[in-house]
Amino acid sequence: MDILEDEILVTKLQLGDQDAFDELMRRYKHRIYAYILRSVKNYEDAEELTIEVFFKVYRALHKWQPQAKFSTWLYKIAYNVSIDHHRSKKRQITQLLDNNLLSDEPMAKDLGSNPEKLIVEKDRHRVINQAVDHLSQNQKKVFLMNRYDGLQIKEIAEILGIAEGTVKIHLHRAIKKLRVLLQPFRENSEI
Repeated sequence: MDILEDEILVTKLQLGDQDAFDELMRRYKHRIYAYILRSVKNYEDAEELTIEVFFKVYRALHKWQPQAKFSTWLYKIAYNVSIDHHRSKKRQITQLLDNNLLSDEPMAKDLGSNPEKLIVEKDRHRVINQAVDHLSQNQKKVFLMNRYDGLQIKEIAEILGIAEGTVKIHLHRAIKKLRVLLQPFRENSEI
C-alpha cells in the first residue's frame, strides 16, 4: 500500500469526499478481516468486527494525524476491537457458567470443493495453529502480526505500545520455538 496515497485519501475524506473512505475500505477490508479472523476464529464474528473497525475508523478519521502510517493506526483499532470482543466473550461465558446455561455455539464453516485437499489443508492448519498456541501471548501476537499481517517491527511496536527491541525478542523466540515444535512435520514433508 502506498503510504502517501493513504494520507491523501484520508485528507480527501476529512474534506468531505466520501469516495475516499470507500477506497480506503476497499484497500484494507480483506487484510483487517483476516487479522480479526485469526484472533476470534469465527467467520461471523470476524465479519461483524471488521464492520465495527471501519465504523470506528470513519468516526475517528477527523482526528487522525499522520504521526504514524494510516495502516498502523487502522491495525491498532482492529487490535483494540478484537481485545474488546474477547473481554466481552469472557464476560458472557462467565455469566453463562454462573447460570449453568453453557452450550456449544456452532461456528460458521466454509465448504471446500475438493474434500481431500480440504482435509490436508485443515490438518496442516490444525498442526500449525496448535504450535502457535504453544507460544506465549506476546510471542503469538507479534508472530501473527508480522508473518500473517505483514506488519513491520516498528508498526507492531506502535500497535502494541512496546519497544521495538521487545518486539524483536518476542518474534525471535516465537520463530525458534515454532521451528522446534514443527520439526517432526518438516522432516516428514507432509506439512
